[in-house]
Amino acid sequence: MNNNILKRQYKFFVTVCIVIGFIVGTGIFWQPPTVYRYVDGNMWMGVLAWIVGGIAIATCVYMFSVLARKYEQVHGMVDYAEAVVGKKFGYLAGWFFAIMYQTAGYAIIAWITASFTAALAGHETTRNTAFVFFLTSFYMVITFALNYLAPKLPIRFNSTTTVLRVIPLILMGTIGVILARIAGDGTGYLQAAEFAVGNVTRSGFMGAVFATAFAYNGWQAAIAFNSEVNDSKRKFPVALLLGFFLVMVIYVLYFIGVVSAADPYALMNPALNQVATRAAFANIFGYHASYIIMVFVIISGLGILNMCCMGMSRGLYALARRGRGPIPDRMVQLDPKTGVPVCSMITCVGVSFLWLMVIYGNYNGWYSLPDGRPFWFFLPDFYNMIFFILQIPIFIGFMARNYKDKNIHWFNRFAAPMIAIGGAGFMTFALVQRSWEHAVVYLAVFVVLAIMGGFFYGKPKK
Repeated sequence: MNNNILKRQYKFFVTVCIVIGFIVGTGIFWQPPTVYRYVDGNMWMGVLAWIVGGIAIATCVYMFSVLARKYEQVHGMVDYAEAVVGKKFGYLAGWFFAIMYQTAGYAIIAWITASFTAALAGHETTRNTAFVFFLTSFYMVITFALNYLAPKLPIRFNSTTTVLRVIPLILMGTIGVILARIAGDGTGYLQAAEFAVGNVTRSGFMGAVFATAFAYNGWQAAIAFNSEVNDSKRKFPVALLLGFFLVMVIYVLYFIGVVSAADPYALMNPALNQVATRAAFANIFGYHASYIIMVFVIISGLGILNMCCMGMSRGLYALARRGRGPIPDRMVQLDPKTGVPVCSMITCVGVSFLWLMVIYGNYNGWYSLPDGRPFWFFLPDFYNMIFFILQIPIFIGFMARNYKDKNIHWFNRFAAPMIAIGGAGFMTFALVQRSWEHAVVYLAVFVVLAIMGGFFYGKPKK
């Protein structure tokens, strides 16, 4: 069985790159216009939404860094849930992470990357076309093949693409903020701050806060690598926190830069996400440079898709290590040449194609509410809401099991879990405030999939 244990191979810098690499992806290029629309064109309320969302999520990140110091085995999410709540809840969390969070994320990231590729190729329609969905499938398959055939190459690819995907963010977040006032049509950040088409409602602001979760998304998957980091109990928590806060600062500056440089009326049009973003870069750096920026955005998407595939491959493997999940005897096996849990990876990629069909259904009118209104099943909202809900029992369980442990600082035993519960609860409440119908549907889908997972719980072999 020792041959099926993942090795410690990542140093501190590489770990920070993994954390940043998981977070910085297509979400930050996709979500600023969405946040801007939710706050009705009020830039500073949008900035506040990014800060509030980042702080709320940071409380959860900090709590997971505390968990990383104490618990460490194979797969962060499963380890923590199992250790502080119980084996059944640990299985539920692992099942969610493998079948819903990571696989759905793999599909949506590939689709968004394909959409930006279509925009770069000059396509007028960049979301619901045969070309986009074919390219999405191609990206999903080629990324899987890369991780399967040459698993060391994706690690190098991630370190490289992390730098490349951060470059446009830093450029827009620094030079863009400074020059936006005199660039392009002269809108500038002062006028952008004053532009508003209406009063910001509570539901609108809360919707903007929850929308930031998609851009901040990814740190959850990074915890899957805690057992593969050298001196992980000391280095991994620091890398997790450092990576998240660096991203948070960059995101706030980038949002100000994009909103300042882009046409606010284009930002308010949901169909012009890519156009508005590209126009912002063109106003600051020139039309031809916007092509290069779009290439960086696509590289960013492929980089995070690669990292998602790496994390996804460990999902069912983590359950199989405990004798749980579908065909655990097969899922636990590592390829003798590459060290990759092949069966786990192939299964999760297959599930991700089912989630791709959900995206296709959004654009073809497959879903509606009982009263006949169309329903949009946005995958990141689904798995982010469920993840915030699942964190709450973990934090409560940590307090219950460790309130007498003097080896843990009192702040980490009581205050930090309570604050993190508030952060996770606030983010869940933000979605409910924005649309309670979506929250109910997402919860119902999770319950159905969780029941399906229960059939694979089984009894571990001794």
